[in-house]
Amino acid sequence: MGTKSGSLESLNTTDGSKQWSYDADTELRGSPAHVGETVFVIVGKNDLFENHGVVALNAETGTVEWTFSPEAWWLEILGVTEDVLYVGTEDDAIEEAGQTLYALSVADGAERWSGEIGDPSGGLLTAETIYVPTYGRLYAYDTATGEQRWTAAVEDYSYQTIAATDETVCFVADEGDTRGKLIALDSETGEETWSRDDWVATSTTLHGDTLYVGGQHIAAFDPESGEKQWQAAESGFVPRVPVQDDVLFAGGGTVRAFDTEGGTLSWTWTPNEGVEGVVPSVTIGDSLYVDSWGRDDPRNRFKFALDVSAGEKQWAFEDGSQLTDLSADSNHVYVGSAKGTVYSLQ
Repeated sequence: MGTKSGSLESLNTTDGSKQWSYDADTELRGSPAHVGETVFVIVGKNDLFENHGVVALNAETGTVEWTFSPEAWWLEILGVTEDVLYVGTEDDAIEEAGQTLYALSVADGAERWSGEIGDPSGGLLTAETIYVPTYGRLYAYDTATGEQRWTAAVEDYSYQTIAATDETVCFVADEGDTRGKLIALDSETGEETWSRDDWVATSTTLHGDTLYVGGQHIAAFDPESGEKQWQAAESGFVPRVPVQDDVLFAGGGTVRAFDTEGGTLSWTWTPNEGVEGVVPSVTIGDSLYVDSWGRDDPRNRFKFALDVSAGEKQWAFEDGSQLTDLSADSNHVYVGSAKGTVYSLQ
């Protein structure tokens, strides 16, 4: 758990006791990334001309294993595997080129390779490729060699909408007067293979062989051909929603559950007044855990648990302060509070 003061704490998932803490003597940027026995954090202020650095910590003890400081303004973690951490540079002059993608050894921080990108808007890792959407261009790099496989012009990419199979890369972008266009590129060449602009799309998630798309409607597509498998009349978004037992959970003003085979609406749940939007986060057992945001501060205040089969509310949680988004393991969900408390919920 990171704090605004620049501290990172490791908490025991059983009883919440503090295992170790790390003080960066500056601010922590974004969420920590964790793989194997290592935790990675970006440290540094977000002011102009302030350089960020990567700090790798031992997950058991909190001791610093290595640091990486490329003397670039700002850094963003774009992905991590068991062996490689991918980090992108960025600054306040948003461009489609002029920044650097670094592939660093998880073991010691040594640079394996680097390549040019634009200011990144997240990243997506597959078995052999890292895709980096930037402001105006999508980059594809071979993860083993660092060779740039291709780039493709993207007019106005929608954040966190990229999804990829072995054959196809899908995402949402605005093109000219067309908002929320669903686009698919060939993963080998970067050439466009299909697109859909029937209605405004805002989000995607890939599960198995199906691409689920949210926006003015909820729909399911074949990611390779672009064939629409079904479309629901209802709207919603699906950026990170779970699919469980052939049920797709979508968020928005209401949580909705759809049968993944034909798109039949199974149930809906609408939160109380004061909650503006809800985001299904994770399913554990018979419970669907839901993030939310409200109209008034603190906006991220309430967390909910719903019965996955009927959509009935099991409980609501709040402590009166701003909360983090939910994270989870196989048995519990966890949430941090502006009061400096981490809660384990079940």
